[in-house]
Amino acid sequence: MNPVRTLSATKAAFFSAYPRPINAAYRRVGEELLVELHLTTVNSAFVYDPFFALGLVTLYDRLMEAYHPPEQREAIFNALCKALHLKPEVLRKNARDLLELVRSGDPVQRYNLLCLKPEAEDVGGLKAILQRMTQSPYAYSRVLAVGLYTAYEAVATSLYKEPEERTRHFLEDVISNLPFSPERVKKDLELYRSSLDRLKQARAIVEEMVKAARRQQERRQSTASLPGTSVADPQEPGS
Repeated sequence: MNPVRTLSATKAAFFSAYPRPINAAYRRVGEELLVELHLTTVNSAFVYDPFFALGLVTLYDRLMEAYHPPEQREAIFNALCKALHLKPEVLRKNARDLLELVRSGDPVQRYNLLCLKPEAEDVGGLKAILQRMTQSPYAYSRVLAVGLYTAYEAVATSLYKEPEERTRHFLEDVISNLPFSPERVKKDLELYRSSLDRLKQARAIVEEMVKAARRQQERRQSTASLPGTSVADPQEPGS
């Protein structure tokens, strides 16, 4: 039996795969996500499936969508996956395939499938994946909740227009058929959204600071270009 991977080993693997410094505005978010994913994946009841993949990809992409420099986003994602012993290309493919699957066909049929209704027609083996969640042991995680909600939202948007209404039906129609606490799922989704809001506010502050610095620099340049503002005007001979 292989020993359980330690958090320090996971962190060391991440920084080995991505030795560059993380943008300060995202440092805490990145560390919290790494710790959360470590604890989730080392759980003996953890089961990898497309909903987990969709949750991880959605969480990462939404949290890091404004990361600067943007070309480093995928490199950080790859390092994160490597540290967790996951394959980034497989994660992205599984997430993409799941979304395509739930978006195809009749939204009501897909909705019924996610709700595990007996009459729902299976597609792509999703019914078996969802039914596996009802069997013990199965480790719940915030990443899984985000994956389930992202898949659900892909079909529910056309059925329920208001976000609050969608969330209520998600808890009542989907989560109620799974052995997960609706209160915990609701709290985890709220935590996810609040994290996005905090990052949005932090980005707005940074962007305003950058704009203010740029305006100050432009004022200096404008002042320096005015007539009579030269620091050392040439003297007339004999003066």
